[in-house]
Amino acid sequence: MSCFECELIVDSMLEDMIENRKKLSDDVRDFACYKIVTTNMTASCIDFLDLYLPTIIQMTIEQVTGLGVCRANKCCPPSSVDPQRAFTYQEIQSGKCPTMIALEERVDGYDLLSFSLILQVYYRYLPTRMSTSTATASEEDENFIEDVEDEKALEFIVSKSKYASLDDLVELRWYCMLVLVMAEITAFTALASVTMMVFAGANPNVVGCDNQVVNGCHEFNSLKNKSGCTPVLEYQFESVQVEFNYICDDAKKVKNTITIQTFGVLVGAAIFGQVSDNFGRRKALIVSCIGNAIFNLISSYSPDLFYFMLWRTVAGVFAGGITVVQMVYMVENIPRNHRMWIQNSITWSPNLIIFPYIAYLAHDWRTLSVVIAVASLLSFFSLVLLEESPRWLVQKGRMEEARALLVKIRKTDRLYNDEFEHDLDDVLTIEAEKHARSSKKAKKYTFIHLFCTWKMMAQTFTFIIGIICTTFIVYALMYNMEKLSGSLYWNSAIIGASRWVVNIIVSIADYKYTWFGRKLINQISMISTLVSLAVMAGYMYTGNGKDVLAIGTSVAVAMCSQLFIAKYLMINELYPTAVRNLAVAAVSTMSRIGSMFSPQLFYLSDYAEWIPYAVLVVFQLVDLLVFCIFIPETKGVHLENHLPPKHKRIFGKRA
Repeated sequence: MSCFECELIVDSMLEDMIENRKKLSDDVRDFACYKIVTTNMTASCIDFLDLYLPTIIQMTIEQVTGLGVCRANKCCPPSSVDPQRAFTYQEIQSGKCPTMIALEERVDGYDLLSFSLILQVYYRYLPTRMSTSTATASEEDENFIEDVEDEKALEFIVSKSKYASLDDLVELRWYCMLVLVMAEITAFTALASVTMMVFAGANPNVVGCDNQVVNGCHEFNSLKNKSGCTPVLEYQFESVQVEFNYICDDAKKVKNTITIQTFGVLVGAAIFGQVSDNFGRRKALIVSCIGNAIFNLISSYSPDLFYFMLWRTVAGVFAGGITVVQMVYMVENIPRNHRMWIQNSITWSPNLIIFPYIAYLAHDWRTLSVVIAVASLLSFFSLVLLEESPRWLVQKGRMEEARALLVKIRKTDRLYNDEFEHDLDDVLTIEAEKHARSSKKAKKYTFIHLFCTWKMMAQTFTFIIGIICTTFIVYALMYNMEKLSGSLYWNSAIIGASRWVVNIIVSIADYKYTWFGRKLINQISMISTLVSLAVMAGYMYTGNGKDVLAIGTSVAVAMCSQLFIAKYLMINELYPTAVRNLAVAAVSTMSRIGSMFSPQLFYLSDYAEWIPYAVLVVFQLVDLLVFCIFIPETKGVHLENHLPPKHKRIFGKRA
């Protein structure tokens, strides 16, 4: 047994004996007065011992120290405290590490045992820390915390707490409802911003040239070269192609601008993921919403395709920020047991039903740009009513701000009582200990931390590959929806409805059945998408696929929407708070690679109409294989706040 273990056990026993001195006194009294002295002296014996014995027992116990007992048992060498005695009080105070200061700030309200445990650990390691260089001191800090963990200090504090983590403080009440309202508005804003080109980039049909009827672009080009006639267009939405006269082969120029616009979303996802981790979720969302509103409004006045592309790309940067931060902010502010059904209800799917109707009313791309700007402003005003994420504040070590905010939320939910603040202090003490153990000094986490262990590296690459495949499939099908028969608006609404139906079914199954986990959801969705794409490719190969395209596209996009939700939810549950938003940002950034090049996929149909669908089959098969190998189940897990210890990382002491 080590000196620390011995002192901890003996001091705990001594404290317990002092607290129970009356019981010890009663036991001694009963033995002495009823079994030793004569019967005629029993009453006097009881009176005498009841009066003096408890005090005598306490005084006797206080003559014993843990260190003395442990020295007698040869657990502690006699010189173990000599270096400590050489320091003055001021020297001891100045030698305290940030970890110790944070722990002492949180010790108020705890019983003497937990306080003595913290101090024993601290003073045991103080001489070593004070006698080393700065570089060694940093290393000793890490050893200090690891020893605290080894000695069950954190487990002791957790056992005293009513709530095990911040997750247990989150209730589906009034404040959570405000968060959900904000999440719905921002979800619509993000969807409208990213998928606007489904309508604004829709190709019109050329049905005539002046007064002559033509059948497709080939006849039109032939007639135009001979007579220079003006094309007659048939369209459901007045897209950029219609207004700026980009038709037939020239229409590909508009499709190519989608790649550049999506690059803006990619940049925004990368930038605002880092911004939200460093400066806060709410601030990042507010800036994203304001920027998206301004530049969508400016784009509505674009005089030509170049300026439209320019302003839409800048707006895409802010739309990428909304897309990345909105989900993280929502997940950190909703109860753990309700995450799945909420994310399946407040998502892009129901908004994909609403957005086609908005586009139908707008009828042209300029009006639709203004509508998106207004939606961004509504998102901004909804965020004004909310507060910063408490979990982010805790992760940054801003415990007092987190405490005040959690009390305010509790009062908003009308659940506040006198005991709550004490219970809250317990939780924050646990989080402070975890935070102190993970970072001895302020750290700026970067994308490299997503690869700091072999396990995290494999999972990160798996999510990146999977999201690229999923976005490539979805946007390749959606940006070429004019190839489907029927109404552009109805096809979009049917896809949105089918996505939402799948989401609701999955939500019910996830809530009712514990065995229906995240991994199973992903596997079912991938297999369904794979089958629908294979059927479309097969029918197109035989030349009879036109009738099944609408159904196959609806199924594939609906199941891929579930993949988006399940993948992002697993990312939020799998990665620690320290890098959670970075993980979402990294995956979201990589997803834009798929959406950037998806509009060009159907250029392959110039060679054979089945080739694009065959390519999508390969993408989905790759996603399915790597996911099944590397990703574990995450349903119901507690959200981790901190990265693995440094000794478990593959980049040495400094990841």
